Amino acid sequence: MQQPNTQISQEDDFNLKDVLNQYLKFWPWFLLSAIIFISLAFLYVRYSTYVYQSQATILIKDSNNGALSELAAFEDLGLGGGGLSKSDFENEIEIIKSKRLISQVVDDFQLNVKYYREGNVKSSEVFKNSEFTVEVLNLKDSLKSFMSSVYIRQISGNTFEIKKREDSKGEIKNYGTPLPLDFGEIVVFPNKLYKEDGIEKGTDFTLVTISDKASAITSLRNNLSIQAVNKNSSVIQLSFNSSAPNKSEAILDGLVDAYNNDAILDRNLVSANTARFIDRRLEIITSELDSVETKNVDFREDRRVTDIATEGQIFLQSATELQKKQLELSTKIGLANSMKDYLSNEGSEELLPVNLGLSGDGLAQAIQNYNGLLLEKERLLKSSTPANPVIIALNDQIDQLKGSIGSSLNNITTSLEIEDRDLRRQSGRIGGKIASIPSLTKAARDIMRQQEIKEALYLYLLQKREETAISLAVTTPKAKIVDRAYSLKTPISPKPKIVYLGALVLGLLIPFGFVYVKTLLDTKIHNRLDVEKEVPGVPILGEVPIIDSKESETITSNDRSVLAEAFRILRTNLGYFIKSTDGGLGNTIFVTSTIKGEGKTFVAYNLALSLTSTGKKVLLVGADIRNPQLHRYIDKNEWTIGLSEYLFDTEVDIKSITNEVFNGDEHFDLILSGRIPPNPAELLMNGRFDKLIEDVRDDYDYVIVDTAPTLLVTDTLLISQKADMTVYVCRAEYTETNLLQYPNELYKDGKLKNIAFAINGIKLTNFGYGSKYGYGYGQDKPSLMNRIKNKVGLS
Repeated sequence: MQQPNTQISQEDDFNLKDVLNQYLKFWPWFLLSAIIFISLAFLYVRYSTYVYQSQATILIKDSNNGALSELAAFEDLGLGGGGLSKSDFENEIEIIKSKRLISQVVDDFQLNVKYYREGNVKSSEVFKNSEFTVEVLNLKDSLKSFMSSVYIRQISGNTFEIKKREDSKGEIKNYGTPLPLDFGEIVVFPNKLYKEDGIEKGTDFTLVTISDKASAITSLRNNLSIQAVNKNSSVIQLSFNSSAPNKSEAILDGLVDAYNNDAILDRNLVSANTARFIDRRLEIITSELDSVETKNVDFREDRRVTDIATEGQIFLQSATELQKKQLELSTKIGLANSMKDYLSNEGSEELLPVNLGLSGDGLAQAIQNYNGLLLEKERLLKSSTPANPVIIALNDQIDQLKGSIGSSLNNITTSLEIEDRDLRRQSGRIGGKIASIPSLTKAARDIMRQQEIKEALYLYLLQKREETAISLAVTTPKAKIVDRAYSLKTPISPKPKIVYLGALVLGLLIPFGFVYVKTLLDTKIHNRLDVEKEVPGVPILGEVPIIDSKESETITSNDRSVLAEAFRILRTNLGYFIKSTDGGLGNTIFVTSTIKGEGKTFVAYNLALSLTSTGKKVLLVGADIRNPQLHRYIDKNEWTIGLSEYLFDTEVDIKSITNEVFNGDEHFDLILSGRIPPNPAELLMNGRFDKLIEDVRDDYDYVIVDTAPTLLVTDTLLISQKADMTVYVCRAEYTETNLLQYPNELYKDGKLKNIAFAINGIKLTNFGYGSKYGYGYGQDKPSLMNRIKNKVGLS
């Protein structure tokens, strides 16, 4: 019956402390990695090339703020555009980024040629402050892209030294002389604007790199950033990154100037085209206006009119006057006819009217005389008779005057009729002219309308020609400069804080990742906690530390080493375990393992030494007859007679195969495995091994049997029932975790009796449950090197 063992509860919940302990025990690696990466970050920050950002801000003007488009001269005719739209704004940004403008900036500043002042560790770019300038004269047609470099040093005001490589021999050349190179020809000129800035002139070579123009344009466009300040404005911010801030500022200012000059050129071109268009239209309008005016003159001459409205008014007045005259004439003619009718009546002697407006031929005087004679006759008749000679004489005079008056009236009537006919002719002529006035007015109005239109357009074109001339003379830039290019004081790359933070994070992540992967891929056991998790029902007797190659594999008398202390603990726990079994009388202890190399023979031998040191009588039997190892610990050969001979030959007794092993003043008995037989399983099953155990059980306090590994062969399982308890050895950093399932199955199936684990090869840092204190009580303090090795897990 198996003794129930204390169960160690297994925590299923996530234990943060245990996870952290997996990493904290490697804290020296974390510290070392962080120090290394921070040191590398310091070197990077110290010797890397700082990149600064330069910025410029401009305002893109719309058409209402002075921009001149193709139709700007005709905006008051409704042909002009409105404000700057979003698409127009985006178009302006694309124009600024265009290859054409950037190519112009590259040409203006010779950006395909770079100058570097070399230092001890790094080279720094200089811009407009080198002793000389290099210009590319021509390139070979076969080269589309290239990158070349030369080293140049000024010798004097007229000469310089040039070499193709830093370690090659230089040549002395004169300034202004074309120099053939692999890609073409260059010419070097002295820089009159050079400032020495504390550097002795001509002492160091300057590295000059020359590239094709397309590569310089691409590089500039890649480092150029253009974006709107906000979506509701036409303000653009340009930024450029470079290790030479003055170069960035010059590029941005040059790009803005190129954009403005290009816009001014476009607007001047538009203005010139507009002026030419206006001039051509003026020529046409002048010719058309002259034709209309000539037509107007011809019309008036043909129709003999000057001002139709005035003449029409005059014609109306003349017609009215003619009508009045006709009315007067008709009245006079009627009056004259009435008087003639009156005179023609016989016996009519009435007074004739006077002041009737009839005049001519003395008619008024004759009528007055006639009326005087009548009045005289009438007065005489009052006092005389008609026969009165005076009255008769008066009658004769009256008849004569009547005839004379009638004759005058006839003449007047004839004259008035003639005048009336003349007035009628005049009235008819004036009426015809009045009737023709509407058609004349319409025709004249058509001519005047054409003349007014041509004249207005002519005057308008004259005005626009002057305005266009003014716009040609006075041009304003398209982009208003809000802020000229300036550089930020703080570099954008590298940023020390970010670099140090990244280095620290990387320095911690690398060991973290290493430990994580190592833990993820780790399939070995390391301490008793790993064993307890896999085999929770089996007790652990003790832990045996790993020993250095220079240390002894066996313990000695009065040994105070860590190894000896570990076996003393194992021995003590073994005593408690034996007493806790049924009866507490069992003394046969089998020592086995799962596979070869876990240290079962090492544990069995040192356990025998530890038990012997307490005064106990101990027998150690080498039952691993397939791979005997006990002979290594004593001065015996592996073919020394032992258990194999005893099992095979009944004539061999126990005493003949028993060896006495001394450890100082102490000793124990040892039965070696003997020669390796061809049939070890059959030998163990023939009953001789059972007889051996029964014969020695009473003679010894402890019988320790070193058996074969249980997973590899069946030898141990064949004789397992003779054991009172089984010490199952596993080895830290060697035994696979999944191999512990095999002894667990053997324990559950009862194939091994009273199993207890002994963990071999544990690092000092993994003793117990990973305690950092270990089992060093009473020992000398380890050396600094050993302490460091223990800390980093190398011990």
